[in-house]
Amino acid sequence: MKNKILLLAVATVLSIYTYVEVSAETVTTEFELKVVKAKGSHLRARTNEVVSMVMAKRFVDAEKLANALRKNYEAEFSTHLRQFSFPSQVEFDEFRKSTKLKFEWVDWGYKECLQMLAFIQSERRDFPAALNTLKEIERIAPVSAGTVIEIGYVLNQLGMPDKGLAAYQKARALSLKYKSQRSFHAIALRGIGFSLIDLKRLDEAERTFRESLEVEPMNQVALSELAYIQGIRNPK
Repeated sequence: MKNKILLLAVATVLSIYTYVEVSAETVTTEFELKVVKAKGSHLRARTNEVVSMVMAKRFVDAEKLANALRKNYEAEFSTHLRQFSFPSQVEFDEFRKSTKLKFEWVDWGYKECLQMLAFIQSERRDFPAALNTLKEIERIAPVSAGTVIEIGYVLNQLGMPDKGLAAYQKARALSLKYKSQRSFHAIALRGIGFSLIDLKRLDEAERTFRESLEVEPMNQVALSELAYIQGIRNPK
């Protein structure tokens, strides 16, 4: 079941994308007194096309469009500012209060564009490339639980379940801190469970999968992993 977690994360992207589309598009920063739009907000609909292509497994078309869109987004970046991407005004304001960096808000579609590229790289089993892309996303999208979930998945695939566990735990914390990331909570818990199985910490894994069922009752992935744990404990 472990190889399904990336697809589940991508599916969740679609479920929250409507929320992202109606989020506030204008911000007022301490560096600019005028109201401005998030950079690249006009490209969001095209990014939504990339997500739909990935869900339809049209990976070649999706990669081509995503790479083109990435260049379009980055062409709008200010060279004298850092770039960060947020799904809504709420996360932007919270992050702005926690940093002294001068930065501009880049539309969440940029983050999703990169995340689709990382997903395609993972589908090709090019996990080192996917990890590099995901680390780049983590830098520009500090509130993204979905990105950190995928980092955990890739680290597990690279045989580093201890680091994968830490990533999933960070994703869970993000899902609880930010309302827009709440839909990733159960996925993060299942990721923690997967890592704990790889680390042979079965009791903790079982508790974590049961906790995930409190968030998403009757989830078939969690139920299957609980059955798998019982099979390890009681081999026939």
